[in-house]
Amino acid sequence: MAALTIQNVSKQFGPTKVLHQISLDLADGEFLVLVGPSGCGKSTLMNIVAGLEEPSTGQVTLGSRDITHLPPDERDVAMVFQSYALYPNMTVAQNIAFPLEMRKVPKAEREAAVKKVSGMLQIDHLLDRKPRALSGGQRQRVAIGRALARSPSLFLFDEPLSNLDAKLRVDMRAELKKLHMRTGVTTIYVTHDQVEAMTLGTRIAVLKDGLIQQLATPMELYERPSNLFVAEFIGSPSINTAEASVDASGAVMLSGAHTGVTIDPVHAGKPVIFGIRPEDLLVSESGTISATVTLLEPTGAESYILVDTPFGEFTLRMPGPGAFNLGDRMALSFAAEKVHVFDKATQQRLNA
Repeated sequence: MAALTIQNVSKQFGPTKVLHQISLDLADGEFLVLVGPSGCGKSTLMNIVAGLEEPSTGQVTLGSRDITHLPPDERDVAMVFQSYALYPNMTVAQNIAFPLEMRKVPKAEREAAVKKVSGMLQIDHLLDRKPRALSGGQRQRVAIGRALARSPSLFLFDEPLSNLDAKLRVDMRAELKKLHMRTGVTTIYVTHDQVEAMTLGTRIAVLKDGLIQQLATPMELYERPSNLFVAEFIGSPSINTAEASVDASGAVMLSGAHTGVTIDPVHAGKPVIFGIRPEDLLVSESGTISATVTLLEPTGAESYILVDTPFGEFTLRMPGPGAFNLGDRMALSFAAEKVHVFDKATQQRLNA
């Protein structure tokens, strides 16, 4: 295990710059998730750490070693890809042991490593099978086992669950978290799925257009997003937003009505974006926002209710099947401390 430092890393393909001066510090044993939309640069950054791409500028340090220009096999890094990349002519045991065989590890040590990781991943009963006889989830476990057998200083996971069905993704997500708790190996995990990011990461780096938008714990991202992009990307259903204004006293106004939120008066006269999470909109007899139900989305344990308001369409998250029907009218309220305010021009957060 080792700490990882990424310092001022940029990457350019011809005239196109895909990473801009990325700097990250991972503590020994940390689980960092890189999340963002397609094309944001997260896989490119992963490939630079793995040695599959050369950075245009910057440095990558693992423990006390500068690995920026080392080939992949000298970095002490194990990578698990979206595709399982198993050898079809080899058994599960042979697939797991193959990287060790390439490193001339004695046979007894290879067999011990296979036994250890297969037991840890609960695939010890599959060791004599070939990949074609395995399910998707079992193949992914074998791919993880092959990486784990090397006892690397750093794990890299590049969207490893993307090819699995919904239930299996949830199961494997839990297994990956348990695996990290058992091994304590420093890990970087790339995904475009914000639910995976929230549930797996010790910290999350949100990327957009090759820049880190925010680096924080999952709950910090959710409760105090640094800008509108992070607020909209993290959270499902997405945050509700509406255009608002700021009066001379710093009060945030929606259609001329005071929201109960006050920010620095230096922003007076600025157009801003008001944001509120679906679970923070409450049905209340004393509510000041009038709304009409336009769509019901029951999911079992909770329901998403779309309502039309004077400021646009909002979504509520409510427990259970809900007690509303299409066309019902309601009054909504919210707690001022749950409101997020962003500058419309810069999209940066304005309230504490």
